[in-house]
Amino acid sequence: MCWLLHRIDDRLIHGQVVVAWGSRYDPRRIWVADDPTAASAWERELLQSSAPGLDVRVVTIAEAARDHAAEAAATGGAFLLVRDLAAARELVEAGAEVAVFNIGGLHYAPGKDKVHESVYLDAGDRDAARALLAHGVALVVRDVPASRAVSLATLDPTLLRGAGSAP
Repeated sequence: MCWLLHRIDDRLIHGQVVVAWGSRYDPRRIWVADDPTAASAWERELLQSSAPGLDVRVVTIAEAARDHAAEAAATGGAFLLVRDLAAARELVEAGAEVAVFNIGGLHYAPGKDKVHESVYLDAGDRDAARALLAHGVALVVRDVPASRAVSLATLDPTLLRGAGSAP
């Protein structure tokens, strides 16, 4: 299988992805599935320059879902990055078969509750996480390969309740 890592991280490509995860898995390609970034030539160029030596593809979520199976059969390894749980949900609901999303960082914003050192969630995040879990997708918090992987549902047991549950 070509997909080495499916990651949710609001920073998209940054040092942890390129250095820590890249050193561990040695991908040939990094796909960034993010509609606003795909629409901005400046942001596409910035991300493409942030992973020297790698083929960085910045695409819409719909394009990533459409090409997900073909990339899985390609030679060499690839990472797929999305900005948030809503984008991950959209990707899966558009047909991408993802077994596990690694959650690297969903940082603080007003209205979000801390569930881990680098993960903050609000009601929309929780609804998206519940939907992903219902699709059989595992959600694992792990910022770098050397850290311990922890299930998001263990960190926030409300995810195991129905939609609309209070935090």
